[in-house]
Amino acid sequence: MNRSTVAIIGAGPAGCTAALTLHRLGHTPVVYERDTFPRYRVGESFLPGSLSIFHRLGLQDRIDAAGFVKKPSATFLWGRDEAPWTFSFTTPRTSPWVFDHAIQVQRKEFDQLLLDEVRERGIEVHENTPVSHVDIADPDRVSLTAGRGETAKRLEFDFVIDAGGSNGPLARKLDVRRYDEFYKSFAIWSYFRRPDPFEGDLKGTTYSITFEDGWVWMIPLKDDLFSVGLVVDRSKASEVKQAGPERFYRETLAKADRAKEILGDAEMVEEVRVVHDWSYDSEVYSGGRYFLSGDSACFTDPLFSQGVHLATQSAVSAAAAIDRIAQREAESDEVHAWYNRAYRETYEQYHEFLASFYTLASFTEPESEFWSKRRISASDDGRLNRKRWFTRLAASSGDGTLSVADFRDRATTMMSIGRHQRMELSDEFTDDELNPARVRWISRLTKRLNRIKRLEWNGAEVTLKPYYKVDPETFRLEPKQVLANEDGLDMIKWPLEERHRQILSRLLKEEVGYKELIRELSDADQQELSSQIVIRLMEAGLLTGYDKNGEQVVIQDRLRFDGVGTEYEV
Repeated sequence: MNRSTVAIIGAGPAGCTAALTLHRLGHTPVVYERDTFPRYRVGESFLPGSLSIFHRLGLQDRIDAAGFVKKPSATFLWGRDEAPWTFSFTTPRTSPWVFDHAIQVQRKEFDQLLLDEVRERGIEVHENTPVSHVDIADPDRVSLTAGRGETAKRLEFDFVIDAGGSNGPLARKLDVRRYDEFYKSFAIWSYFRRPDPFEGDLKGTTYSITFEDGWVWMIPLKDDLFSVGLVVDRSKASEVKQAGPERFYRETLAKADRAKEILGDAEMVEEVRVVHDWSYDSEVYSGGRYFLSGDSACFTDPLFSQGVHLATQSAVSAAAAIDRIAQREAESDEVHAWYNRAYRETYEQYHEFLASFYTLASFTEPESEFWSKRRISASDDGRLNRKRWFTRLAASSGDGTLSVADFRDRATTMMSIGRHQRMELSDEFTDDELNPARVRWISRLTKRLNRIKRLEWNGAEVTLKPYYKVDPETFRLEPKQVLANEDGLDMIKWPLEERHRQILSRLLKEEVGYKELIRELSDADQQELSSQIVIRLMEAGLLTGYDKNGEQVVIQDRLRFDGVGTEYEV
């Protein structure tokens, strides 16, 4: 095995996860952190997928001992006069690393926990050691300058991962950041002393609450703290400057009636903080001997608490990619292509999800600058011309009108599955009351699929093309194959094999219905996934279904993102 030395810039969740994964894979990571821990960070609400990664890296006992608040769900008061709805994390535990909950943390404590684990495993850590220069010009190594003043040293490594956050030095040097024209927001927040007002299945949930000027996050933390933040339009920055952060924060929060009801007479106990850099991605996420991970690579609106999961998932992926290149350098271009595509698609899943929910709320909240700017109403919205998900949406119908309406309805569908039976938040709410809506949704989907009497493969060939997947237990990047056509469309969620390709190839010359196809796929050992494979192939544009009358059967594309249920990419 070829062991590599890897410089990791930043000791947050991305940096520590990359270090732990590389160490497990037999490489030598060295962590450089510009601050001294513990240090403050926002981003306190996690997704189950991050717990899954930490569990497989051996951190479960340490996390359990810390006593963080258990997060069973995310609850939304989304849209004026809409009943609350809850995105529950309930899922069958099909593997030891599949979680039905996440955690709410104070990042100062959690990030220290991660760094302590990194040190205890013998990984070299340098705090108070900023990286001021990174040189990636040499194809065989990277060099960087680390340290302050006269103590700064020039060092060489085989690879570098920039996990240094929004100010990551390599991300700045590359100048590949692209700011988002759609999510032009900023956040302003503080903390209140207030016990969690609910017991039962709402205890520990995160709240996202719309109001005239934007939306509010509310996150219950240990020691009866609530993190309460406002996400507002960037045009409000002048008001913050004029009134001062605290006055602006208090006056704007006062407009959010439903948030104030939860807070009651709670006392604000910390200073008001503001962050202006908002949604962005990068033209490229990796190349040669470098990788961007976490906030150095991309960040998008935090409505679904995806920040730490993007960081940890990308960190595992970067570590697995380095391991693969170290063993098989000839595959370097293919591995980088995989990393860039996988990272971009994960980011865009969240971006699409958010856009649908913003568009929905924009039709229910009072007209305001925030909500009017966050409405998609046409397929030629220039703010989204770089997003592949929007390009697919606009191309799905002639003039785009129908597809945009359907896009908005995806958020409505998800809300209907999680809608509470009462207009007000209540301890009477239980996760079980969502079951009838779940059953109805599955029943409607199944009936629609069963109407399909003929499935058509969109293309002249059914092919297998090379791809990669990170093994969930070993964390090694393994070569796989995915189904594709000759026009470049593919379905990458599940790797498949020649026997599956042969089954799908029947569609080119025979009339095969939905029920018959899933029976054949089940016989080919994909018993639990056969219907999901067909649905994913339809969503990817590789399959089209028709009923007995020859009419197309349309299956509404799901709003999906990694990190919840079985949607674990890493």
